[in-house]
Amino acid sequence: MPAKGLFTSDRLPSIARIDSQAVIGLAISPFEEDLSFFRRMFDDAGWKLLTARTRREAVADLSHGPIAVVVCEHHLIDGNWKDVLSHLASILNPPRLIVVSHRSDDELWTEVLNMGGFDLLSAPLQEVEVVHAVGLAVFDWVEEKRLGQVLWQPGHLALT
Repeated sequence: MPAKGLFTSDRLPSIARIDSQAVIGLAISPFEEDLSFFRRMFDDAGWKLLTARTRREAVADLSHGPIAVVVCEHHLIDGNWKDVLSHLASILNPPRLIVVSHRSDDELWTEVLNMGGFDLLSAPLQEVEVVHAVGLAVFDWVEEKRLGQVLWQPGHLALT
């Protein structure tokens, strides 16, 4: 029996209860430290994770199959989280978008939610907060897929 990983401990049940065969995630960040953090988390949960450093790489990864959750850095080399959200709006049963920012305040949190993002996480990343947010996002996506209903709909953006 494999040892429990850092992210699947008893105090983090939201991630362990979800069928690992159904979950693919995508982490988009120019920061290797954050990508490594998400790789460990997804590996420990038995989930598949794709990683991208740019928005362009991420768009290519989104064609690899159904993705449940996208965790995206606020600012990217070639765009930002709004560009990613705009692309997600065109996908049937879109992945839930969680934004990671070093500048987290009520205004940004409100903007993310109002535009259709699922949640906002503050950097530096805290294990319990990340697992909770990702677990809820994945659960919401899986339930929508299971029920065949849209439980959440990303905002429609008109970017200029």
